[in-house]
Parts: sequence; structure tokens; C-alpha cells
Amino acid sequence: MASKREFLTLQERVKVISLLDKGHSCRRVASDRGVGKTQIQSILKRKHEIMDEFEENVNCESKRLKRESEFASVNDLVHKWFVDDVFSLI
Repeated sequence: MASKREFLTLQERVKVISLLDKGHSCRRVASDRGVGKTQIQSILKRKHEIMDEFEENVNCESKRLKRESEFASVNDLVHKWFVDDVFSLI
């Protein structure tokens, strides 16, 4: 069963921030975008984080944040080992 929740892309969240900065109310922006007022307030609370992602050219079509795993450094080391050592044998 498909989710009834509407998730905004990064690009849409930046537009929401722009509208809020221009003085539009959370309720109006929420109804225009088809999402809840709470979601708009969460976007406003995370404004700096969202703008940093946008400026770093993160995929604008992504709807959710990509969280770095707890073992990202281990994954990087294993990948480096695999590429350097295993492919050198081929």
C-alpha cells in the first residue's frame, strides 16, 4: 500500500524557504504545496541545514536525507583495499 504522506524534494524545500522568507504564512505555503503545516515548520527549523545541502549541490530530486552510516570510515577502507589489492591481481 502506498504511503499517503507527501515528501518534498530538496528543490521544493528551498522554494518553501523562499516563500517563508518573503512573508507567506506556514498555513498558506502548506496548503499550496499539499502538505501539513508541521512539515513546513520543520523545514523552517532546519533552514540552514537544507540551504547547506542545496549549496553543496546535493541531488535536488532526493526526498529524504542520506544518512551516513556509523561505519562509513570502515566501508571506505574496505573499498580502498578491494580496489587497490584485489584489482591489482587481475
